[in-house]
Amino acid sequence: MYFIKRWFKRKIYKLLGITPDKMSMTKYYKTKETQEACITTNKDGAQVMRIKGEDYDFPGFPRSHLLFGTWKDRPFGQLAVLKHEIKNQIFNDNWARIERGEPIKIREPLQNAYEILDTMRYDIVPREKLFISVREIYDAFTRVQEKHPEIKILQFRDMLCFILQEDDSYRFRVQFLAPIFSIVRSPVKNLMVALQELEYAEVVDDMKERIRLLRRVLWVVLMNKKIKQLFEEFFKEVNWKKVKLSKADKYHFRPKWFKADWDLFEY
Repeated sequence: MYFIKRWFKRKIYKLLGITPDKMSMTKYYKTKETQEACITTNKDGAQVMRIKGEDYDFPGFPRSHLLFGTWKDRPFGQLAVLKHEIKNQIFNDNWARIERGEPIKIREPLQNAYEILDTMRYDIVPREKLFISVREIYDAFTRVQEKHPEIKILQFRDMLCFILQEDDSYRFRVQFLAPIFSIVRSPVKNLMVALQELEYAEVVDDMKERIRLLRRVLWVVLMNKKIKQLFEEFFKEVNWKKVKLSKADKYHFRPKWFKADWDLFEY
């Protein structure tokens, strides 16, 4: 049904002569490098940036000590280091193991990532302050943990939600996938189809490569029966309508190197 609706949407937009450049999007970056902004709270209780002259508040606010500066003599903030560790140890290293026909490693790389996350525990935003999309994912993990008290899921929940809350480029991409996740079929098949769509919507070749790497590693990880079971339970716990991109999200997503309106246009 999703793909049929998308086909009709694309035909209608083409008939009306609407193109991606006519969609509403952030304006200040076209003429200025910076713009005046203030931090406020939206109706959901999450903190957002109100940028002068823009139609929608920006969902999030950059915290420079997490993004920049130094940490353990590295010229990056802790968040950048955390994402780097995940990308290298969980995805790049495991890709190499798959190519060599060796078993992949998840537990040890995750533990290293958790140790980095622990250094930022005072920066983690409490549940009630999370964006509604991230809060829905947070709550779904919590419900799965209640069903399986013998498995430690909350550390993974906190790490994933922290990244999604702090980095809008990751959050927007997950939200972009939500309508495809809503399709009624196998959660694993949904994920693989959604990641393929994500690859098509990426503009930069390096990002397309990252998505292909992500799909390959996750496919192997989800062959584990227990992980697959937990993933399917989590998948079904999430109300994906609460996660999908809002008008404000798309407004700020469109200027980025991504086909944010992939469902409306054949780029």
